[in-house]
Amino acid sequence: MENDTLNLDLLQVPEPFAIREWATERGILILAHSYQDGFLQEAAHFVGDSLELARKAAAADAKSICFCGVHFMAETAKLLSPSARVFVPDMDAGCSLADSCKADDLKKYQHHLTEKLGKRPTTVAYVNCSAAVKALCDIICTSGNAREVVESIPDNQPILFVPDKHLGGWLNETLGREMILWNGACEVHELFSIETLNEMKAQHPDAKVMSHPECPKPIRDASDYVLGTAGMLRLVKESNNQTFIVGTEANMIYRFEKEAPQNTYIPAPGASCACNLCPYMQMNTPEKLWKALHEQGPEVDVPAELFDDAQRSLLRMLEIV
Repeated sequence: MENDTLNLDLLQVPEPFAIREWATERGILILAHSYQDGFLQEAAHFVGDSLELARKAAAADAKSICFCGVHFMAETAKLLSPSARVFVPDMDAGCSLADSCKADDLKKYQHHLTEKLGKRPTTVAYVNCSAAVKALCDIICTSGNAREVVESIPDNQPILFVPDKHLGGWLNETLGREMILWNGACEVHELFSIETLNEMKAQHPDAKVMSHPECPKPIRDASDYVLGTAGMLRLVKESNNQTFIVGTEANMIYRFEKEAPQNTYIPAPGASCACNLCPYMQMNTPEKLWKALHEQGPEVDVPAELFDDAQRSLLRMLEIV
């Protein structure tokens, strides 16, 4: 009888506010990344970028955390809130950027560079990577604090930056560094088309273009602002009656329209579509969220042999910024 009731409940997904209240009553904290769709953002107790969500997880005293995002984000939450049960709506929601850097490959390359350079390089990892990769790195960064993290490392110390070559390239340009870059990229940001972006700029001559540093250099060079998602949100809140062409995952516009409705937002076009949506983020649905909350699973954990080293690299980031 109890299973029948549960199955009936799962067929009737409540409104977002009711889901949030249901979770609150049971001590479950729902976190959602800004690239999730509007329903999941509304159901969450907190919505943010990777850095904001990392800080929220570190400060959480909840017994359970449901993370609406992709797998590496849930791993990060577990590393920063080890006593909490961390689970996700869909365990298969991965990340093309994280997949581009495997721990075994990174370990071999670190050894190669140490022999080549005659000293061990500092490995800085963008947070979009697995716990196994984090465990091999000295410090983690997000798009919101990458500049501060890199600037904390002495100029004469060689740096290996993984896994995003575009973010790393932007940091090299803006900071005058010569970091060695891993050849990884986010499939969403890499698919923006400079030709169609220029056409859109011509159609909207008064619009300002803001792009994420994960975008390729031609997109960044054509932009008025290159910002992480938190920086974008600050910019639009400070603007009034401005039109923005947005060069990041299109669900970010939901937050812009909610928190800064005075402006107009146009998604930057992809090479073959009107906007770019992350297929992995889209794997999380209201139905899967509701089911995950009832079952408190599928659960995400980090192997014991990786935990301390991966956690250390994250905590070092939080100590700096």
